[in-house]
Amino acid sequence: MLIRLLGPVEVERTDRTGPVQPPQVALALAALAWEAGRVVSVETLLARVWGEEVPAGARRTLYTVVTRIRRDVLAGEGAVVHRPGGYLLDVDGSAVDVSRFRSLVSRAPAAPDPAPLLDEALALWRGEPLTGLPGAWAERARHRLAGERKDAVLRWARTMTGRDPAAVVTALSPLADEHPLDELLAAALVDALHAAGRTAEALAHFARARRTLADELGVEPGTALRRAHRTLLRSGEAPTTTHVVPAQLPVGLRGFVGRAAELERLAASATGERPASAAVCAISGPPGVGKSSLALRWAHLNRDRFPDGQLYADLSTVDPAGAAMVLPRFLGALGVPESRVPADVEARIGLYRSVLAHRRVLVVLDDARAADQVRPLLATAPGCLTLITSRSELSGLAVTAGASLVGLDVLPDEDAHRLLAARLGEARLAAEPEAAALIIRRCGRLPLALAIVAARLARRTDLPLAEVAAELARSDADLQPFAGGDPATDLRSVFGRSSRDLPDLALRLFRRLGQHPGPHLPLAAAASLAALPVERARELAAHLDRGNLVDLRAHDRLHVHDLLRAYAAEQGHAADSRAARRAASRRLLDYYLHSACAASEVCYPHREKPTLRARARGAAVERFAGQAEALRWYAEESPALPALLAEATAAGLDRHAWQLAWAFSEFMQRRGPWEQILRVQEVALAAADRLGDRLAQARCHNCIARAHDRLGRDEEAVEHFQRAIALHRDLDEPRLLAHLHLGLSVSLHRVRPDEALGHTLRARKLFRQAGDAVGEARALNNTGWLRARIGEYDQALADCRRAQRILAELGYAQGEGHAWDSIAHVLEAKGDLAQAVACYERAVELLRGCDDLYPAAETLVRLGETHLRAGDTAAALDAWKRAAEGYDVLGDARADRVRDRIAACEQRR
Repeated sequence: MLIRLLGPVEVERTDRTGPVQPPQVALALAALAWEAGRVVSVETLLARVWGEEVPAGARRTLYTVVTRIRRDVLAGEGAVVHRPGGYLLDVDGSAVDVSRFRSLVSRAPAAPDPAPLLDEALALWRGEPLTGLPGAWAERARHRLAGERKDAVLRWARTMTGRDPAAVVTALSPLADEHPLDELLAAALVDALHAAGRTAEALAHFARARRTLADELGVEPGTALRRAHRTLLRSGEAPTTTHVVPAQLPVGLRGFVGRAAELERLAASATGERPASAAVCAISGPPGVGKSSLALRWAHLNRDRFPDGQLYADLSTVDPAGAAMVLPRFLGALGVPESRVPADVEARIGLYRSVLAHRRVLVVLDDARAADQVRPLLATAPGCLTLITSRSELSGLAVTAGASLVGLDVLPDEDAHRLLAARLGEARLAAEPEAAALIIRRCGRLPLALAIVAARLARRTDLPLAEVAAELARSDADLQPFAGGDPATDLRSVFGRSSRDLPDLALRLFRRLGQHPGPHLPLAAAASLAALPVERARELAAHLDRGNLVDLRAHDRLHVHDLLRAYAAEQGHAADSRAARRAASRRLLDYYLHSACAASEVCYPHREKPTLRARARGAAVERFAGQAEALRWYAEESPALPALLAEATAAGLDRHAWQLAWAFSEFMQRRGPWEQILRVQEVALAAADRLGDRLAQARCHNCIARAHDRLGRDEEAVEHFQRAIALHRDLDEPRLLAHLHLGLSVSLHRVRPDEALGHTLRARKLFRQAGDAVGEARALNNTGWLRARIGEYDQALADCRRAQRILAELGYAQGEGHAWDSIAHVLEAKGDLAQAVACYERAVELLRGCDDLYPAAETLVRLGETHLRAGDTAAALDAWKRAAEGYDVLGDARADRVRDRIAACEQRR
């Protein structure tokens, strides 16, 4: 199969070749094929297909479009795979003509004869890319591809001028008319005309190009065009070089993979064959992320753009204040005799800039430490490019030099796999796929870490990947597997160079971050670890962010790469006392416990509140402006909960352990995953057992029972509810006991239905005794629901409607949403499908509004079934699609089952 974008959008299959219609389907396929093998987010697809103003209902239309691509366009010869947040076109890169074109062009420079590869690449073009497709994205793609084709034609022309100059003239003439300011095109056409014996036309074309440059830009021709003109004037003599052409680039990385988007951004920073000003581009990112490799990859691929040479300097060992000392070496490489190099720094800078005037030179400044270090070395002449790599952001250069800033992050999973495959061979990875995935995960997709491990495996071809993966897993917080004798490839040395210039307080904060159990943490958690005011921690975190040791993100959140966190922990163990580290750990746990309880009060105000001890001095606490902010905090921090409980247990802080689990439990019960809830609550229960705290034990059993109920393990749920009830009997806590009887009734109705109603009535009585009107109304709704199960529909409807009115008056949206769901269930059983649909919709609205996502998805499934019973298949499909999206948000496998049902229903239509 071949997906063609270099012309009208077409798909060439084994059985047929034809255009892709309508335009929406063609645009969606093109957007996916543009990034074949990579996930394209739903938002990106919507923007590429519909533009900036995405119409209402576009998401549902997109689902239909993707279905058509799978079924009608690809027809089994490729796949569009749903991934969290987007879609992935699962085809080989060679199955898309754009990818094939780029691959052929990139391979050509290394080939003994580039011409056949370039011929094959250019033969893929069938006209204007994405012919006739509307929209800003399609126009940008056409513009970018036109530039790539022009560069490829130029490379081909340089190769073919001595062989078939007439063909080169034919190919270049229309391009030269289209790009009259492109000097490299003009120079290549002059050379080809002269080689074809059409010297008079060559001279005329030079004169025309010179006049255009003067009229449009006010400049004289550059080096390449002047050189072509001299060749003409010498009547066939070879052009002579009047200056030295340096070629200082170090060898590029063999087996370079990925970074297509970043390479495109670098290319965009150097667009135009003779721009009106010099370009500066700074690549920044964490240590070991591959900044130098990317810079050298782009530099080697684009040497032809800089016919006057390439300069290179490694600034990692150069004093930031004395970087101008590099200038004598640069001047010597440019042909300036040592005797002509001034002693004065400013005079050196002036001479350097003068020598570069009217030249097209690439200057690569590797591993710069500060903006001031590179300013004297910037190439300021039009047509030059200075390419900088740095661990720091160098944002000052964007202000003073108009630099383009390219941030580099770790590799995507697919590219990390390709990096290992390039060094070890795909067959070796395919033989042990799970071990390969574990190696990638343990290396955190950091290119240097992956390269270190790959080098070891390449030396030992007999060494199983599983053995190395197991070693990495055992040393989870240890950098020893990444140690080496060469400081350039030893992770500790590489990380150390990034932290060497930090102020003392920033370095202390960085060390403390090693004590956090996860890669993401709020700024207030970092402040608690370091016992700093949040504002002071923000200033220091910004310093770490500029040095790419952490990533300071929106909502005051920090991200620390796992290996950098391991390095921070090592530094903390070396520099800080055990007492200091224990105190920091206690402050962190206090932060999470008090903040989680604050979030619980905002999100679930009707929930009982435990008694907390005062937090340690220096521990911060979050203050939430509203429910949305608190829910976002819960969602961001809940993944760290198992590790926090392990830390509390190891420190002997059992009270923290069970209270932390309780403080997160309501949020997690509404979202899952239920297996993780079980693991968390079992740790909490063990802590409560060690404390001998019966109330805490009962609460843990309650949470465990609810998780078993969600997993459909009714017998286990009943057992834990009953154990919790037994623990409560002597505690004089009627409200808590009522919750347990209510939960027990839900599980019992599936295993011993005749006992369920009695427990609901018992719960209602206990809630009334405790003065809990919300709980009493919830129990009343449950009573109605259970009555409906035994066919008492009129009384069931009365109970549920009364519960709904009470819960609405009390402002308890979650309970009201469940009541509307129960009312809809009863109405459906009575045959009133229209009213049932309205009640289900109201239930979904309320449940989603209070972030009760799992019941909302379940209700949408029932809504779809009701629509189907009423004969409205389209509405049923819409409800099920919304349910699948809800399950996707939760990461629940039920999403696939719902989509299977959608597919089966669509086939029957």
